[in-house]
Parts: sequence; structure tokens; C-alpha cells
Amino acid sequence: MSKHMTPKQSPLDDSYGQYFLKLESDFHAVANYTGCAEINDATCSIEFAQQLVCINTECEAVLKKICKIIGPKNPADNMGHYKRTILGRFPEIHKAPVRVNRFHRTVHPFAAWNKAGGRLDWWNAYQDIKHHRDSNFEKANLKNTLEALSALLILELYLYAIVSSNGAEKLGGALLLWAPGMPRLEMAPSSEFLPHLPLHAKK
Repeated sequence: MSKHMTPKQSPLDDSYGQYFLKLESDFHAVANYTGCAEINDATCSIEFAQQLVCINTECEAVLKKICKIIGPKNPADNMGHYKRTILGRFPEIHKAPVRVNRFHRTVHPFAAWNKAGGRLDWWNAYQDIKHHRDSNFEKANLKNTLEALSALLILELYLYAIVSSNGAEKLGGALLLWAPGMPRLEMAPSSEFLPHLPLHAKK
């Protein structure tokens, strides 16, 4: 088996997709009051602090799951480990876009990984809020929460693409966010426009 072949996996249950949809629904409820326009990026609140922690906790769970599948012998204990394993298999993840419906906005939550030593601001914000909220409360803001949720969506798409060819259908109920590879009413773009997504990964 080559280093880029993924061992056959058991189908995922619905919990990953359902939990993402719950987190996205919570964010959507806040977006009805604090629009996702860039002018509001610095808006911070206790609600964003809570969501940032919950979203990133799930991000870490999905990161560990992906790394266990694609690099079972690699360490997977921190973001440095996750980054090395994922970039080793999916070096174009930095291109992965997420569109914010209604607000004509696109974010690239892994863009920082395109540079050597690049660090994810939304992940660092989560760490600061989790450990030192009293001195970093301003990081519990719309921008970091939106980018963390967008990152979780991308990670879910990667996870489902690795394990199941049609698993992304479980994310079709998203209210606000959309990314290439997700089902929607109009025709999704063909795979040639999705170089970052492992839709045709060998199993």
C-alpha cells in the first residue's frame, strides 16, 4: 500500500454532521443580530467565547480522526502534529474556501498554512480564550468564531470524502455556510475546481 492510499474505513455515523449542523445553527442565530460583514469582525461577546470553545473542541476531535485515518503511525497530540500529517497528504488545504451565504463573503480558514510557520489565528484565539479568557476576551469575536466554524466545515468535508463518497450529504442542511463539495440546489462544481478536496482519494 502506498503512502497516499487510505485503508478501507467503516462508514461514519451521523453524529459528526449533526453536531456541525447544531453548531452552525447556533452561529446562524447570532448572525441574525450581528451580521457577518467584515465591519463586525471585532465584535466580541460571551456567546462567541462559548461557541469558539465548542467549535474548536470539535475541530480537534475531527483533526484527530482524520490523522488517525491518513497517518495512523504519526503522533496526533497537538496542532503541530495535525498540521504535519494533513499537509503531508493534502498540501492544498489552504485553498479551501467557505462561502458565507447572505453576506457575499468567502473565507479561507487554512490560508495561513500556505506559509512556512503559518499559524491559525482562530485556533490560537481558542487557546487564549480557554486558558486566559480574562486577558484575551477581545479574541472571542465574530471573525475568529466564523473562521473556526468554517474550518470545521472543511474538516468535515475531508473526513467524509476520505471515508465515504456521499457522506457530505449529511451537511446539506447548513443554514449559512457552504463549501465546494457540499450538496445544494444548483449543480455543484466539478472536481477539477476542487484541488484541495480528496474526493477521489484512493482507498
